[in-house]
Amino acid sequence: MPVKKTSLAKIFIPLLFLITVLASGCEKQDISGKGFRFPLLTEPRQLDPQVATDSASITLIASLFEGLARLDETGAPQPAAASWTVSSDGLTYTFNLKSSKWSDGSEVTAYDFLFGIQRAVMPSTNSQYAEELFIIKNAREINQGKMDISKLGVKAVDNKTLVVTLTQPDSGFPAKTAMPPYMPCKKSFFEETGGRYGLEAKYVLSNGPFYLKSWVHNESLLLNKHEGYHDAKNILPAAVRYVIGSVDKPVSYLEEGLLDAAQIPSGSVKEAEEKGITVLTHQDSVRMLWMNNSIPALSNSFIRRALRDAIEWEKLYEQFDRDNDIPATGFIPPDSVISPGTKYRPSASPLTPATKPQEAVQYLSRGLEAAGLEKMPALTLICPEDDYSMNIARYIVQSWQKNLSLYFNIETLSPSQLDARVKVGNYQLALYTYTPPDSRAVDVLTAFKTGAVGNYSRFSDSGFDSRLSSLNQNPSKSEIANLEKALWDSCPSVPVSFELTFFGIPKGNSGILVMPFGGGTFGSLFDFRKAGKIEK
Repeated sequence: MPVKKTSLAKIFIPLLFLITVLASGCEKQDISGKGFRFPLLTEPRQLDPQVATDSASITLIASLFEGLARLDETGAPQPAAASWTVSSDGLTYTFNLKSSKWSDGSEVTAYDFLFGIQRAVMPSTNSQYAEELFIIKNAREINQGKMDISKLGVKAVDNKTLVVTLTQPDSGFPAKTAMPPYMPCKKSFFEETGGRYGLEAKYVLSNGPFYLKSWVHNESLLLNKHEGYHDAKNILPAAVRYVIGSVDKPVSYLEEGLLDAAQIPSGSVKEAEEKGITVLTHQDSVRMLWMNNSIPALSNSFIRRALRDAIEWEKLYEQFDRDNDIPATGFIPPDSVISPGTKYRPSASPLTPATKPQEAVQYLSRGLEAAGLEKMPALTLICPEDDYSMNIARYIVQSWQKNLSLYFNIETLSPSQLDARVKVGNYQLALYTYTPPDSRAVDVLTAFKTGAVGNYSRFSDSGFDSRLSSLNQNPSKSEIANLEKALWDSCPSVPVSFELTFFGIPKGNSGILVMPFGGGTFGSLFDFRKAGKIEK
């Protein structure tokens, strides 16, 4: 069943949601206790909150596990597995756990959260998210092998009390505890799995609103309601099945009740609306012209700026399907926020590209000299194999031929091939749609930090890194705008358009939340805890 890939990417930040209004005139019936079906593009690799990085795994983890906090639809942290208090100096958080069970019926304790956090920090775990915990006292030193894990600023006082000491005050810390690295792990169960933790249904022990009933690899995963969850009475679905694969006819599947929410192509929006399917639009993705900064020919900012300024932008925009693409005005897409509920892009200074052939020629000459190259080699631009993307790629390459006398090749790839090539850096130039790691505008820029996950351009600039690190926990709009302008000047890659994505929810369904930014690296695209439906 094939669907257009939606990048999943950092914390649960559900800023935009939809509650389908039930049709009037229907007989009143209980909408709870129903089963739901959602698409899952690929097979999860490992349902281990401390180490999982792929979007499919994170999607499942978001429903199977629960952190100390969770984020509401505005992005604000709310008590989840625990409530908390903070000391007057802002350094010590005391979490009081709610009475809740693991999916095997045993009690969830503070020691389980302690062990989960310890696993994420220990260098032997090799967690890519260890840095997310460096705000905790001694976490950085432990991760670097300079200090023993017993020195970590996290203590289980008793079964229901967890105390966390920070290196410095951080008002955003409760939100961080919604992330998978902060989720609990029962030590005895983990050790009993013998290294297979999270790889099969029988090796998954969860504390969230659902538990993993079955996992048929490469086919589906079935989640059942977890009656031992502390808030089970408010979880409406009895079961949720994730069907692995893409969806070739999403509107038909939605209409026929084979799926309860799905992404739909722009060309099918009118058809979906005519069939009573409610359509939600997100503007959270950037169609980017990625430049691999690690290769000599693209290592210099002047060469990259030459390629940007040589593009015939107005002619390129004429090729856009305005129902699907709008010209990009920077790296940060329209749905990004400065803080929960406050958009960044509409009022931020736009960064609009312009065609400047003469300057582009000068930039190219200066850049080649700085890079020690006599001439620009013939590079290859990889792009999706659909006609629309190929047309955009052709106009870009033709611009370079016209204004810089450069002759580049175009190679078309399937979505999965393109995704893999870009993410591992096996490309020179790529036209590839990117969904930022979460809705916070500053985190879009964080993805360009040296060595950061999602830094597909392999951009590295110590000055940019330093400015990024100097920002406080809640930077202002002007601070973010100044940093975005600095990134624009360095031109690690070129934002081409803001791509719109569309989602459909069938008539009769209610309470299904559709998260922008794919739910974030640490979240799920769909939040279905309050989902109900009227059966046909």
